[in-house]
Amino acid sequence: MRLTLVLFLFFLLHNNASAKVILDKKIFYTELNGNIDLKFGYAFNQSTFGDKPKEKMSSCPNLSLRYLQRVHPSTQMGFFVKVDSPDVINSRTLDIKELDIGQGYFIIKNKGLGSIEYGRKGLVSQDMLINTSKICAAAGGVSGDWANYANLRGEHKKSDGAGYDKDIVFWVKPNIYSDYNGLKCKSGTSVISYISPEIYNFQFGLSYVPRENNLHYSNLIGAGLSYKGSLSEDISFIAAATGEFAKQNYTDEKECLSNPNCNNQLKHWNLGINVKCFNLNYVFSYGNGGNSGRRVNIVQGKEKKGEVKNTHYINAGIAYHSDFSKLSFTYFASGREIADSGTNELSSYAVSLEYPLFMGTSYYFDAIKFYTKEPKVHNNNSGYVFLAGLKLNF
Repeated sequence: MRLTLVLFLFFLLHNNASAKVILDKKIFYTELNGNIDLKFGYAFNQSTFGDKPKEKMSSCPNLSLRYLQRVHPSTQMGFFVKVDSPDVINSRTLDIKELDIGQGYFIIKNKGLGSIEYGRKGLVSQDMLINTSKICAAAGGVSGDWANYANLRGEHKKSDGAGYDKDIVFWVKPNIYSDYNGLKCKSGTSVISYISPEIYNFQFGLSYVPRENNLHYSNLIGAGLSYKGSLSEDISFIAAATGEFAKQNYTDEKECLSNPNCNNQLKHWNLGINVKCFNLNYVFSYGNGGNSGRRVNIVQGKEKKGEVKNTHYINAGIAYHSDFSKLSFTYFASGREIADSGTNELSSYAVSLEYPLFMGTSYYFDAIKFYTKEPKVHNNNSGYVFLAGLKLNF
């Protein structure tokens, strides 16, 4: 029944695929966007991490609205709202109360001074980050949600099934800390962001989150600096450095004896470059999170087994985009140095292919191969994840 409803909505929206509304006049600008991604995933893990392949269907619908009004020859004011719907296929009920305001913020934009955004949104360190998600086809390759289908919980929790634990064992995606761990501001707290205009091809962004958020950090800062350049009309590039910073959330190590949410100092940064040459895009990025995140040391002055000492990763990819198809090859490798255990390693490779159908629809295939390595484990995990889906964008 739920699948039937999703398909009905899909083709209903398809018949109105031109419903992308853009009102672009001298005073008002309005844009309406939406998409539905019907996805089927099938995962094979190394035998000790699951005797049977895992399969799952999902849908990821969302709708967004951007409105801007000119209040001065060089100034606009408005808002942006994005509504995420629950997974209609796997949800037990179809209730409008389950709709989630994924983003909602006010905008003040000036051509010469830049823009200020205030409300519920991601940090500029997420927006300006360069990784393979910028060029990927299909479900996102190594930057997508393939890790929700494989068992990446490590040897000690392999019986828990598919998925991964965000702050321990492996770092599975080339995302910066707040995006990777799912930043959500608590009630009464909003993100304040400033994005500069481009000055000599440079652009700067800064975000600030006052008070404590769901990641248990207060006064979180995200920043980014990018540079655009070109060698010709067909060859261009953009390079960016992004980072996130926050102080540790405890003053005395003894606090961690009773507080399970003690966090080390947050200091996560990423360097990336995206080169476009005709129909080809190349991306390379490197990130380092140090020992950011949860502190599991409960013995004063000593490292406890399980304490993350350092996190680093590299991400690279090449993509071909044309009017007839999208093809991408992406790679990701990470290491997490754990006290008394060595370095946990994860590698993933993806081939992604997407073909357009008609009026904003496309179908795709993703194939991901992954390996994990834990120094004190004999039977490390490895396997494949296959994803196939149908997209509608309007």
